[in-house]
Amino acid sequence: MHLDFLAAVHFVLALPLLAVALAVRFAGSARILNSVDYARVEDAAALHRWAGNRLLLLPAAALSAGLVSLRFAPLALPLLFASVLWLIAVAIWVTVGSDRFFRPYAAAAPQRGPAASPPWR
Repeated sequence: MHLDFLAAVHFVLALPLLAVALAVRFAGSARILNSVDYARVEDAAALHRWAGNRLLLLPAAALSAGLVSLRFAPLALPLLFASVLWLIAVAIWVTVGSDRFFRPYAAAAPQRGPAASPPWR
């Protein structure tokens, strides 16, 4: 069974992963992360720098997996599955870890509409 082409898959996946990581890293104060409540974020630029640095692990892992796949072809398929799991793990890490950049609930921006009205007594 020839799995040499999977090394190329790893290398090709590294490019968009690198582009996304750099886009997040240098996003400044733009609202680009879906899983973040930006109304509670104190410093969006710091959050994006932190998240972008974590996301840079993904292209590094893809390049490493590609190099290992070139040398040891039978490991290519397990490394592809490991790359998917690593992607999910980093996404969870960024989502859960982003709360360190949140303001406390009392300091959050005031709400408008029915949610802002006091409860009925």
